[in-house]
Amino acid sequence: MKRPNLALRLGLSVFGTGYIPKGGGTLASLVALPLVWFLGTHPLILASVIIVISLLGVWGSFHAHRCGWEHDDKRITLDEFAGMLLALLWLPMPESIWGRLIIFALGFGIFRMLDILKPPPIKSIERLPGGWGVMLDDLAAGLIANGILRIIALIPIPLIYGY
Repeated sequence: MKRPNLALRLGLSVFGTGYIPKGGGTLASLVALPLVWFLGTHPLILASVIIVISLLGVWGSFHAHRCGWEHDDKRITLDEFAGMLLALLWLPMPESIWGRLIIFALGFGIFRMLDILKPPPIKSIERLPGGWGVMLDDLAAGLIANGILRIIALIPIPLIYGY
């Protein structure tokens, strides 16, 4: 079998994070944070990036599987990257840097917990065929994390919002 070309391997593995023996998905999620930091004030651009990355991830995962990679291969970390972006999309962000860092840390922790534990319905989404299951379970985890963060944002927490 032919292996995926270099561009596809670099893209699916978020510049090689998927080749790290342990914690590749966690590292890919961390790599997503600076992108959200800078594009967070431009949510339509960030949403467009998430859509494009997700569609490329579906196609790339399907292609990689045809080249001999396992379904949801450990080298594929683009799904965690996209899920982390979605977890922080369109959130009301505090004005202070500390407040934003706390929201980012909470978002990262909640997203990774959901991605690792895969509670229902995330686990069933993972079973979808081809690249759809690879990408959509992490996007579901990101969407649920986003909802949890929105609920947290309703709580007046002085440390975060500087009241």
